[in-house]
Amino acid sequence: MQKRFPQMQSLSTPDADSASGFDWNDLKYFLAVARHGGLSRAALQLGTSASTVSRHIGALEKRLNMRLFVRLSTGYLLTDAGSELFDRVAEVERSTQAVERRSSVAGEADKVTGLVRLAASDSMGVHLLTAKLPQLQTRHPGLRVELVLGHTQADLTRREADLALRMMDPAMPGGQGDHVMHRVASVPFSLYAAPSLLQGLDTATLDWTQLPHVSWDSTWRHLPIAQWMARAYADQRPPVFTSNSAMAQMVAVVQGMGVGALPDYLARSHAALVKLPVDTSALARDLWLIYHRDLRSSRRVQAMRQFIEEVLPAALAPA
Repeated sequence: MQKRFPQMQSLSTPDADSASGFDWNDLKYFLAVARHGGLSRAALQLGTSASTVSRHIGALEKRLNMRLFVRLSTGYLLTDAGSELFDRVAEVERSTQAVERRSSVAGEADKVTGLVRLAASDSMGVHLLTAKLPQLQTRHPGLRVELVLGHTQADLTRREADLALRMMDPAMPGGQGDHVMHRVASVPFSLYAAPSLLQGLDTATLDWTQLPHVSWDSTWRHLPIAQWMARAYADQRPPVFTSNSAMAQMVAVVQGMGVGALPDYLARSHAALVKLPVDTSALARDLWLIYHRDLRSSRRVQAMRQFIEEVLPAALAPA
């Protein structure tokens, strides 16, 4: 039987902390392992090594005299005591982050200055946003921008980013009550192929499902685009190439590896690609700008929001 989480009065004061040797920094590593289910993923999120994470977890368990995780070959699972500790520490973390967000807003001057962090997919960040950021810099010279690129959703509550651009249904998980959401535009997708793949074929009568195709990898097979492609091929012909990156898929299409469903804004960067006459209207996705409600009064956040709502609808509009 697992030990229950003990009363922690002995850890409630700085003097007690010093006497017990308790290191509150260990809790950062504990939270990361609890959330990611293993040492390697926690280490990646913290920017350190798995051995360092393991050392902090071991030290925390020794100081508390309890087992916080069950070590399995598939990962780390919280014990009952670990679950109780996680609830307590996560609540303290949320309260601390709320104070940090509000103090950040309260400390802003009349001018728009400081760092604003925007999370977006790699293709959107590279092909749409970066080239237009000089306009924002001209408007607000004191504003510094950090783009956090990737498909993993940044946790806005934990300040992994101030704002995020996401293609999603607002009813899906991620549209929490703590977040403010603005619809920016619709993102159209079309089916594309390289001229080399279509050589000698009549695109007007072509059965494109007889051609090889590229798609999203298994970790993203839940995406509507990946499911649409799987249905079109009746799951009988697996893709010849898969990736978790839209840009990698585009390169594969450009090289003639197969047809692919690409966002139009991305495919336009390669004028030679051929848009196939296929109805892909069902693939259009709404793009949403999301930020924490505590940042509604942030001049930095609102400056970025205004900029995005000005430049992206035109950039995403059909050619």
